Amino acid sequence: MEPQSAMVLELADAALQVIEPMSQRTAAWQAFARCAVPQLGLGSLARLVALLQQYGPAEDAELALLLWQGEITQQVVAIKAVQRLRNLVTFLQSQGITDAASWLQWRASADAQAVMHGAPHQEPDTNNALLWHLDSGRCDVPWVLMFARRVLGQAPAHGHIMLAVQEMAEAMNLSAKVLARRIAWHERLFQALGEVPELRLAWWRCVKRILQAQLTNATSVKLQVQGVKEALPLSLSVHLRQGQPMLTIQLPRAFGAAPAWPNLTKVQLRQEGWGPGLGLRLLLQGEGALPAQLQLEIAKRWKAAQLQPPVFERISATKWEISCCWCDGLWKPSNLDHADVNDWATDTALQVLEYALVLKGMFGELQATKKP
Repeated sequence: MEPQSAMVLELADAALQVIEPMSQRTAAWQAFARCAVPQLGLGSLARLVALLQQYGPAEDAELALLLWQGEITQQVVAIKAVQRLRNLVTFLQSQGITDAASWLQWRASADAQAVMHGAPHQEPDTNNALLWHLDSGRCDVPWVLMFARRVLGQAPAHGHIMLAVQEMAEAMNLSAKVLARRIAWHERLFQALGEVPELRLAWWRCVKRILQAQLTNATSVKLQVQGVKEALPLSLSVHLRQGQPMLTIQLPRAFGAAPAWPNLTKVQLRQEGWGPGLGLRLLLQGEGALPAQLQLEIAKRWKAAQLQPPVFERISATKWEISCCWCDGLWKPSNLDHADVNDWATDTALQVLEYALVLKGMFGELQATKKP
């Protein structure tokens, strides 16, 4: 998730401090992060400003339902959280804060709290929310505790956790507040994704298993993760959280075939990003000539089969690539079980198989028409 989105998550976190008990506040924030942000396209402060302008103050009840997804049981309290969010955004605009970069710069400035204390015309709730957020010793602690519970699988004593943070900070030559803020930043992003690495790994393994079973002539099938800089031998599920998974299936080369015959030699599926869902990119690579007329026919055939439009790239006279991208649903594994994940993975694997089989079928038709 981008820093612009992270800023929106932080503002919602500050606005929701009016909510008690803590469990309801957490549920409302998670609903905002996992549902409202992708549904309403709240990827930046500008998008949040636009939404608040689309719904006037008289429609705060409607907006509260959209933002908090019904997780706040008392409507008066839900509306109050929306009003606080409005006031926060208005104040930030008055300070010339328009994006994540200017927000981080202002928040780190020495006179930020002095500015808040010297703004008596602001709503008390707005002042309290921003002062709470500027005091990282208070606002980051709940996220640090949530991080510790998730990683350790239990709830250690508050004092023990903060002592551990202090010791880690000293070892990293940082202050405890700076380290806590970093942990809180990443935990917000983690919670916003609703990531469950074990289910994500199960999803990719299911895709691999189905494609391997269908493409029986595959010479190798490999699931790996790109973009991981961690040198430690972490588990694949942990690597999935840090990088981009990629499944590569190598198919036999057509030894002895004429160079004119196109032949599919590699099927590769990889995750491109999150966005509004699980962004996937399919790459089909092959050898042999891929003439312009055949490319046009492939595009027409894929369109007729309601497949994604292909992008062709000529690597050399006898080597080519065809790629396409799509967004495969909204990844919310916290709401899924293993059966749901397997069903989803099966559907995706069959989609990939359809692209490959349509292409191989067309190559077979071409060879049949060229035979004497």
